[in-house]
Amino acid sequence: MENISLQHRTLAELRKQSGGHIKQSVIALEMAVQEPAVSKLERKPIRSMQLEKLQRYIDAIGGKLDVSVTLPDGTVLTMNV
Repeated sequence: MENISLQHRTLAELRKQSGGHIKQSVIALEMAVQEPAVSKLERKPIRSMQLEKLQRYIDAIGGKLDVSVTLPDGTVLTMNV
């Protein structure tokens, strides 16, 4: 499993990497939003996105979102969102 930073990526890039077979209309249905809202989300950098919206998108494409925090003492805390 490859560890890639998402800091400068978009959801559109993530969807393509996941196989690209899921259409925006399906994602919109899963997220309970209109398709233009998905298109708008896919153009934003992931790092500027609200965690809840990111989680709903990742769920819609069949992925799993984990969040990790590194404390000043080096302790890493991870949670499944």
